[in-house]
Amino acid sequence: MKPDWKIRRRPSTFLRFLFAVFLTAGLLLGSVAQAAEPETWAVYWYICGSDLESGLKRASENIRELCSVQLPENVKVIIQTGGAKQWHFEGIPSDALGRYIYDSTGFHEIERLPDASMGSGETLQDFLRFATEKYPADHRVLVLWDHGIGSLGGVCLDERYKEIIGLNSLQNALAGSLKQDAAHPPLDLVCFDACVMATLETANSLYGFTRYMAASQDSVPGHGFDYAGWVEALAKNPSMDGGKLGKTIGDTYFAQCAAKDTQDTATFSVLDFSALPRLNVAYERMGKEALQKSKADPRYFFTALDRVANDVEHYGNYEMVDLGSLAEKMEGVKSADAVARAVDRAVIYRLGGKYRRYGKGLSAYYVLSGRKETCEAYSNLAVANDTIASLYSTMLAGGTDGKPWSAFDVSKVPEIPVSLDAENIATATLPPDVLNAVSKGSFAIYLPAGDKLLFLGSDDKIAVDWKKGVFRDGYDGKWPALNGHLLPMQLHEQHPDYNLYITLIKLNGEKHLLWLAFDIEKNTFEIPGARRILQDKTLDRDLVKLHAGDTVTPIFISADGKTQVEGDPFTLDKEPVLQDEPLPDGEYVFMFRFETLHNEYFGSKPVKFTLKNGELKMETLSSQ
Repeated sequence: MKPDWKIRRRPSTFLRFLFAVFLTAGLLLGSVAQAAEPETWAVYWYICGSDLESGLKRASENIRELCSVQLPENVKVIIQTGGAKQWHFEGIPSDALGRYIYDSTGFHEIERLPDASMGSGETLQDFLRFATEKYPADHRVLVLWDHGIGSLGGVCLDERYKEIIGLNSLQNALAGSLKQDAAHPPLDLVCFDACVMATLETANSLYGFTRYMAASQDSVPGHGFDYAGWVEALAKNPSMDGGKLGKTIGDTYFAQCAAKDTQDTATFSVLDFSALPRLNVAYERMGKEALQKSKADPRYFFTALDRVANDVEHYGNYEMVDLGSLAEKMEGVKSADAVARAVDRAVIYRLGGKYRRYGKGLSAYYVLSGRKETCEAYSNLAVANDTIASLYSTMLAGGTDGKPWSAFDVSKVPEIPVSLDAENIATATLPPDVLNAVSKGSFAIYLPAGDKLLFLGSDDKIAVDWKKGVFRDGYDGKWPALNGHLLPMQLHEQHPDYNLYITLIKLNGEKHLLWLAFDIEKNTFEIPGARRILQDKTLDRDLVKLHAGDTVTPIFISADGKTQVEGDPFTLDKEPVLQDEPLPDGEYVFMFRFETLHNEYFGSKPVKFTLKNGELKMETLSSQ
């Protein structure tokens, strides 16, 4: 019987062994198969078309870019449209909200909703609820597309309802549709295809809802981001995280900017939210120390602070300054160094064009204009730093007379005389109390026109001794001309190796603000482009390049700033070239131009100068 028993047992053990092997192998293979499944992504794209779509078809162009990409099954894009008077993409209504999906099977309409404001936080909240419930994924991205107006304005300006999503409404929309969890945020990335939204206040509004933020400190050209480029990259590599995706968006965006020649003033940055708490702690400490330092000599402290703020990169007309540079240059506030370091840690990726290369990637509110209304608007933000708000409120509240510490009444400035030396060089000297209120010095040239003086422009070809308050001109009798035609130019920003200028023109009959740049090292001018001035006085996102055949009408401003006078229109006979050329023979007026801390100007006494056969001769007027 023993042999029999052994025969029976051996097959049984062997079968059990085979079963265990197959079971283990099955588990292993199942595990491998499960691990090999690609991670799923859902992109929630909120497109408030506005005039960018109705007038320029930009949203439709971006959607077509997206539709050129073949998506795998694990990547989906959920879209909501609205906010434009006229849509140009087939099937998208202009009088209703549309919801769509773009996936591996193509572009499909999901549903249409009654018309509502895309500039409402409630509309955004409703979209996010819908998208997250119907289209969940391992990784989720929110893209907000339209105009951006910085921390005090918000994003997504609906041109039909004249409404925009402010930061408070943005935060409420996220809180009403997503679970706030700083350790495990529901979104991998929030991306702003909109201007000037790379701000600390924007980031704090998103904290707990996303791991990363991608945005621009300055204007975003009308073509926006490259949706074919970054979505295709995501489709090919769904294992990337939100930070890597943000960098990819930036890289493809800047490649497109280079192809479209809009890169010179472009900016882009990616913010890691794990570094945000440390940055906010450092920011709070800086604010407290600054408040304490200001008590000893408020006028001196706030004057010095305002000089710094006016000297760093600032963006649009929205009270946004580069936070890292502001902290780096802040004198006498030791804790500011920690803010600069914290910004460097938080901004994990930054791109900047050659005329936007000094920013650190993150902006913050600063009361550039000196208007209390903007300080109040900042204080009303749910994410406002109370200490920083107190610092700026103290700055504007001033002393016992109620005037801001940095306030300066330019109407009471004594007449600043100008002297001429043996070499015919003009010199002006400011008294100490006036000098302390001045942040920048330049010179201005005016064209006599009947009983008026027209502002030709300002430039910084002067030597300045800030300790003694002495300003000496270095003007050489030349002025920039566009294809041989004089162009009024106002100095806008000064940096170590380049200056930015702006000028008001009509381009083919429409008012534009033209941006001009001077490369100090190369001693040459470049023309980054022009932006159309919209009816509400804001600037269009679209950066327009000048070309042969365009008609340009220079617009001159009267010396008192009250009147605009159109010059003679001219047509560019060839591609535009801006270069210094001798002024035509004749009489002109020269004066030193001083900028006070909150962007007011006053001038020295005027000096007449005459150009004849290229020779410049100045003479003081009899009133001096």
